[in-house]
Formats: sequence, structure tokens, C-alpha cells
Amino acid sequence: MNIVTLLFAMCIAGPVAWATAPLTGDPADCVNPLSGANGDAEFSRGNTVVAIVAPFGMTTWAPQTDGDAGPFYQMKHTQFEGIRATHQPSIWIRDYADFLVMPVVGSWEGSRKDRASRFSHEKEIARPYYYSVDLDRYQTRIELTPTERCTMMQFTFPETNEAAIVFNNEGLMETTADAANRQIRGKASHVTFGAPGGFGMFFVAEFQQPFEAFDINRDGKMTTAAVRLAKVNAGKPVKMRIGTSFISYEQAALNLRHEIPNWDFAATKNKSKAAWEKELARVHIKGASPEQKSTFYTALYRSLQFPRIFHELDEHGKKRHYSPFDNGKIFDGPLYTDNGLWDTYRAAFPFFVLYTPDWSADILEGWLNAYREGGRLPAWPSPGNRPCMIGSHADSIYADAWVKGLRTFDIKDAHAATLKNAMESNPWAGRDHVEDYIKFGFVPADKRKDAATSCTLEYAYGDFCVGVVARAAGKEDIAQKMFQRAKNYEHVWDPKAGFMRGKLSDGNWQEPFDPLSWGGPYIEGNAWQWLWSVQQDPYGLMKLLGGRTGMSAKLDGLMTMPSTTVVGSYGHVIHEMREVEYSKMGQYAHINEPDHHVLFFYNYVLQPWKTQQAVRRVMDELYNRDGMVGDEDTGEMSAWYVFNAAGFYPFCPGTPCYLIGSPLFEETVIQLPKGKTFTVHARNNSPENRYIQSARLNGKNFTKTWLAHETITAGGLLEFEMGPKPNEKWGSGETDAPPNYLN
Repeated sequence: MNIVTLLFAMCIAGPVAWATAPLTGDPADCVNPLSGANGDAEFSRGNTVVAIVAPFGMTTWAPQTDGDAGPFYQMKHTQFEGIRATHQPSIWIRDYADFLVMPVVGSWEGSRKDRASRFSHEKEIARPYYYSVDLDRYQTRIELTPTERCTMMQFTFPETNEAAIVFNNEGLMETTADAANRQIRGKASHVTFGAPGGFGMFFVAEFQQPFEAFDINRDGKMTTAAVRLAKVNAGKPVKMRIGTSFISYEQAALNLRHEIPNWDFAATKNKSKAAWEKELARVHIKGASPEQKSTFYTALYRSLQFPRIFHELDEHGKKRHYSPFDNGKIFDGPLYTDNGLWDTYRAAFPFFVLYTPDWSADILEGWLNAYREGGRLPAWPSPGNRPCMIGSHADSIYADAWVKGLRTFDIKDAHAATLKNAMESNPWAGRDHVEDYIKFGFVPADKRKDAATSCTLEYAYGDFCVGVVARAAGKEDIAQKMFQRAKNYEHVWDPKAGFMRGKLSDGNWQEPFDPLSWGGPYIEGNAWQWLWSVQQDPYGLMKLLGGRTGMSAKLDGLMTMPSTTVVGSYGHVIHEMREVEYSKMGQYAHINEPDHHVLFFYNYVLQPWKTQQAVRRVMDELYNRDGMVGDEDTGEMSAWYVFNAAGFYPFCPGTPCYLIGSPLFEETVIQLPKGKTFTVHARNNSPENRYIQSARLNGKNFTKTWLAHETITAGGLLEFEMGPKPNEKWGSGETDAPPNYLN
């Protein structure tokens, strides 16, 4: 049965240009923050927050159209409820320390839905550094611009004596007013997981002009506070600035003085734009259509949001942070949060290492701080660890950073932390059923009722990364043990079925078995999609599949078979199933992260033209400036696009190489440290000319289908000649294939 109904297909079949202000000019003005908002929990077009935020900003400021919906802003909605201070990294992870700000004229009491106003996308502008919207009901315009921990807003009312700015919060909100200082303050205490008692975000809101009155209504956990203004004149903005902190009210005020020291809205906006231009300038593209340019820089913007900063600066500029990993104590040093490492270890963190090594170094140090404070590396921090997804993929990010030359963190601490992941269960911060995994060499499907085979595959890859870190720390004996465990994927290989399968503790296979059935021993996928989760040993997997011929045939089958799905143990259709069917790429599930490397297996079987065709198809068909098919997942989907637009991809994080695909643009220039650049130039490139005919690296003929990290970071020029038909000779020699790092 085809899950995607005709009516549903009609709703999503064609891209709709939602951004009314032209997405042209500087890279920051090509970004579309509304991208990803044209979907919902039933079918994802990104399911992203409309993030008006500084790069990696601690607090995001986002429009809200329905606080009961996921996402809380959707393009189809017609009512506007306010600007939300949010830390929600995904619609599947609940927000924390959030509050809502809404200007009104007239009555302010009642619920946020009572105060909501109609609005139109034609009267809305969204950029990473600026947002504005006109509220029809109140004839009022909201404008805001963000900094890392603060925002400045201005409200342009009609002439009235009844203007008010309303704060609304789910959870405890302690608010006091000081009219002499034109200031209010509060504590947004809402949180569900991952924080100790007493957690909350302190905020201080200051007004340029005195307010007339301050009123509070409390209803259970809900607090509504209204700042009632004296008479306002039409066309004269009322300015407000807000500082936030997880440390104290005093720190919130200090953050505000650091980041927004005056009332110059235009200057704050320009500063915010400059921060984004600095980050977006790390990549320059040439030969993109306006649509492609917007899609690319929107993807780059999404790649530069998570994990979010969780540290703050004291009066001397020294970093310190509130620790959700150690009962809210205050420590010196950096800390970051809000990231799903199960998703992001694949492309987002390798992106940081190559494109933003400065940010990467700070993030890695921050998460070693989390280990030092709480005894574990983060797995899904938001703000502290949450029990979500599987595996301990901080192992991967430390291995990847080290083998690619980043030496800013303590390798002994990284080794101790990653080895602990491999040896001790902790479902709140990584792996569970580790003892069973060590005993049996796999996670038995009768011990772990769901996702057991996925766990085995993820743990085996994680063991490889733990081994890489152990070797770097001088622990070769431990490294060898971990490399041996990295072959545990073989224990769930069923040669008769030709798939990785659920296996019981008595050694029998879990029955019944349908490779199209979702769930059971697989998380968010089926046997076809999880077969390939052996990045650490592609040649070992190739051997199981019958050599290059067998692997090639299996890949072809994956890509060309019907896209129908079987709901399996889920018992109902989930959005990922709909998205696989919509994509019409066989059982390849780009919409979910475990398949993000799969297209590059063709490079190992000496058929790189199939990789070239497939990655271009994904970029052309599943991404546009208004979103992508599938959940963004804290930057992973966008980082995949940014890498592949340049023509290469980190197939196996923890190894120092990238596999070549098909560059999307005529030219991509990556800005590297010390003024170096690496340029990818693709002559005769076009949507039709997606196949590599020949290549030259720094002026010399180049036939390998992979690039060493050090080749890129040394700077240079990689030139491709593109054409409309595959050149089956290029990259097809034995010595052209990528290396194997697990021997």
C-alpha cells in the first residue's frame, strides 16, 4: 500500500517560495530562516525553528504561531502569538527556559491564543540577523535583532494609550519591576529533562522609556506579566532589550551591557549581520543560480547554530558556565549544549573540523568539561543529557578531530571518557546493554527489545573511534582490542538472508524477518537501510556481500527497488516512512541520518559515476531554499549538503579522508586558517553535466575518488571537467579506490 496519498502529494509536490523579501545580495541576505517551516510532524520539510540568532547563539529568538503545535511556527498558520525565547533544538525534544513576548493594544489578559493576531507572510521579513512582522489586529510592527545571549526589539504601535508588552511563560516565572530603572526581570523555569532542581534562565528586560504600570497574573504554572506603556505616538518605535543568563540576574544584566550597550537598533542589527557575514564567508561559491545560492547559504546558516553556546563571560571576559551536568554548579571554561550526536557526528562535526576549526576546538573542550563535571561525555544534551537515540557518538567527534590534526584538547581525558563509554552502560549518556554487547559480541534482540541490531552496528563503529583515541593516547593494547570489537558487525550478519539481522542470546535469528519492515531490531529504519552502517570497515562489508560485484548489485537494488514501506513494530506510519516513499530513491533513506554515507560505497566498488549521479539527484530533488525532505536534526542535513556541494564527503568520521562525489557549482572556495584556500573548480558544470570526465589536483592528473584531509588543509586547487555522460574509466582503477583504515 502506498502511504503517500494523492492529496498529500499534491500539497508538497512543488516548492513554494515563502520568503517575500528578495533572497539576494550578501550571503546573510540569501539565507531563508523560514526554510523548514513548511511541514509538520506528519511530513517534514526540515521541521526547524525560524531561528533569529547569532552563530551558535545561547538564546534563539523565534516567531511563534501556535505554541501547541510542533513546530511552533508553521507557514500554514495564520495567527501570530509572539516572539519566543527558545532553546528547542528539534521538535522531538521539548523546549526549556522559554518565554513569549507579544505586543498588544487593548486588553492583555487571557491566554496567548486570546492575544494572537492575524498576520501575513507578505508583511514578514526573516533574516538570521533581523526579523519583522506586522500584526493586523493591533496595527503594530515587531522588529528584533539578536546577539549571542541578548536581543533588541522595537515595537511600532499606532497612537494609543493602551499599548502593552506581554510576557508569558510555561513554568515558574519570578518577575519584579523597577520603574526607576525601566527594567523588569524574570526567571523562565520550564524544563522536562536534563537539568537539576532550581534550573531556569534569568532574564532582564530594559525599556528605553518608562512604563506606566506592571501587572502579573498567575494561573498554576503559567505566569503572564504585562508592561503597560504610557501614551505612544504612531510611527515612534518603543525599544526594549533583553539579556539572558543561566547563571544569575546579575550575569544577565552583564551580558546585556557586553552585547547591547546602547539603544541604537540599526547599529545592533549591523553588528548582528556582520557576525553572520564573518561565518558565512568561510565558503564562497560561484556559478550558482539564485535559488541554489539561497539554498546553499541557508544550509550553511543551519550548520552554524548547534551545539549552542552555554557559557557566559564575566566582567573580565573570562568564560564561565552553569553546569547541568553537576547540579547547577558554576565552573570556569566553555560549555555547549543542544545537539543530537547520533545525527551530527556524521557530517556536522566533520564540517566544524574542516570549515570552522576554531569553533570545533572550543566545542570539544566544552564537552570535555561536561565529562569532568558529570562523569560522561554528552550524547544528546539539552541542556544536560537526555535519554534519546542510541550509541555514544562523542567517541566519533574526538577521534575525527584528532586524526585531522586538531590538538587543542587533552587526549588523555578524551581517552578516559571514550573508553568509559565503551565499557560501562549509561542510557542517559550513550550506550546501554554494554555488558551484553561485551559478553555476546552483539546486543541480543531478546535482551534489548528495540533497536538491538542498530545498537550493535553503532557500538562497533564507536569501538573503532574509541580505538583511534586510545592509539592517540599511547594505549595501543586498548586500541587493538577496540579495533577487534569494531568487527562485531559480523556477528549480526546473516549470509542466507543477506542482511544484518536481529539475533537472540542463544544464537538464533529473530523471526519473522522482512527486510522492508521498520523497527524491531532497527531504529527508524529497516534492514535495507541499516545494512550499510559499517563505515569503519567498508572492505569487510564488501567481503560479506560477495566482493565488489555483490556490493554493487546490492547498492543498485537499494537505489532502484520500490520505495514502499512496511510499518513493522511501529504499528503506524511515521513521517520518515512517508518521506522515503516521496523521495522515490528505492529504499535509500536520505531523510534519516544512518544512510548519509551510503551513496559513496560506489567509490569502493570502482563505480564512482553512480555516486556522482545519486548525490546530485539528492541535492537537486530533496533540498531547496524553503527546506529539505526530512528533519534537519541540529544541522546534520544541512552539513551534508554543504559538503556535497563542494564535491566531497566525510564517509567515515574518525578517518582522515573524504570521498569524492559531484560538485554542485562552477567553483567553491573554502577559506582555511592562515589565509590558505582550497578551491574546487568544475568546468562545464550544469544540472545535466553532473559526471566527472577528468580531474587535476594542483595541476597534476588526479584519478583517486578520495581526498586526504591534509591535502585540503594545505590549500590548493582541485579541477574537474564535467560532462552529461559517465566516464566509467575515471576513478575505476584499483589504486583509485579509497583506503581501508580497519585492518
